[in-house]
Amino acid sequence: MRLSALFAILLLAACGDDGGGTINPPEVITTVTLTFTPGALGTTVIAEFDDPDGDGGDPPTIDPIDLVDGATYTLTVGFENRLEDPPEDITVEVEDEGDEHQIFFTGTAVDGPASDQPGAPLTHSYDDQDANGLPIGLSNTIVAATGTGELTVTLRHMPPVNETPTKTADSAMQVSEGGFSAIGGETDAQVDFDVTVQ
Repeated sequence: MRLSALFAILLLAACGDDGGGTINPPEVITTVTLTFTPGALGTTVIAEFDDPDGDGGDPPTIDPIDLVDGATYTLTVGFENRLEDPPEDITVEVEDEGDEHQIFFTGTAVDGPASDQPGAPLTHSYDDQDANGLPIGLSNTIVAATGTGELTVTLRHMPPVNETPTKTADSAMQVSEGGFSAIGGETDAQVDFDVTVQ
């Protein structure tokens, strides 16, 4: 597992100036949770990235993802700040501001809108939409096939610039073709998970 990329995430000062004069306070994200709920085959799998002491200090813990060949899963993604007591659910803000956020699924383990990896063990499609009909990525469908690889989950904040939308219908395709430098906005969180399907 590439830990160097993980520390870059990470404490995630997110959601700043949206270009329209409104400034959202920075958010801290310590925890990213992926929940894979099968339609028929297998059992629910929960994989978590957790950095409970925040940036610096002890390294984060990252659960591996072990799925069943041939299973179709509903994948939900959650974000928390566990430095708060009680923990703050950042997922609510991502959903409420869905027109400014999108979660991208990339890496050698996934083939989908943002990752052109034919034959990868995970095939991804979005299940949710923002107010403009564009994907958010809090709810998804994953089809699993035998194999291994790395799944990178990236939460991107893409507020309008001079009242022009930054998030577009082509955002995932642009990431697939040119990486995150090809789109606007800033990365709020980016986590790598090791994936095994058998």
